Amino acid sequence: MKRVNSQSASEHSWSGEKLSLLAIFARAEDELFGPAGTLAKYASEGIAVSLVAATHSHAQEPADEPITPTRERSCACRASGIRRACLFDFPPSELHRVAPEQIEERLVRLIREVRPHVIVTFAPEGITRAADNQAIHHAATAAFHHASDATQFAHHLREGLRAHAAQKFYHCVLPASLVARWGVAGLNAVPDDRITTKLDVAAQSEAMKNALYCQRQRALDFIRRLTEDQRVEWNTEYYILIESRLRRKSRREKDLFAGLR
Repeated sequence: MKRVNSQSASEHSWSGEKLSLLAIFARAEDELFGPAGTLAKYASEGIAVSLVAATHSHAQEPADEPITPTRERSCACRASGIRRACLFDFPPSELHRVAPEQIEERLVRLIREVRPHVIVTFAPEGITRAADNQAIHHAATAAFHHASDATQFAHHLREGLRAHAAQKFYHCVLPASLVARWGVAGLNAVPDDRITTKLDVAAQSEAMKNALYCQRQRALDFIRRLTEDQRVEWNTEYYILIESRLRRKSRREKDLFAGLR
């Protein structure tokens, strides 16, 4: 992908570090219905984009050529330009039954390996109130804080993994005005005035559709809606900045790496 030629799209921080983003979700398809454009946007700018899905996909519908979760993930990541994808492979719809510290330990380990500047996940109830999304939200929040504490999961240090403090932590959300305009029932929304960050992802529309087609067993109706229903537009993605370790914090942003580059 061609990198945007602008100072704001630098792939390095003010200190010269290669910038890194880690997206944490419950299911293999979650990012496609959340920050798909965001991941493609930053990958196109040369930023190191990593993605973790805590569970494998739901059972596939019968097909002449079965589509495995691993193949779907590989396809979606190629389409979005994501460099690294992890699949923890917990059973779908059972994540809330897994011991929270087990999920958190794996996320802390990944954070200490990838060393991201920015972490994104869904808000507490996700977009559809699925129990798996709620479980991964709580684990990701705890991991953001504990990855920087060398006393947490100290065995990581003996394995050569140093503590790491990601600089910013975001929730990926849908504003109430957008959901109302779509007229789609069952989606969680937040008041518009809570949104802190809006990203223009119009240039990533093709990459987003390509990634959606990788999930074709579940996404055909949604893809058709995206391409045919004029009410449904996905040119902007929305976030709430939950935590920042930066000294200066902007009240309104157009970049998840604002203050870092």
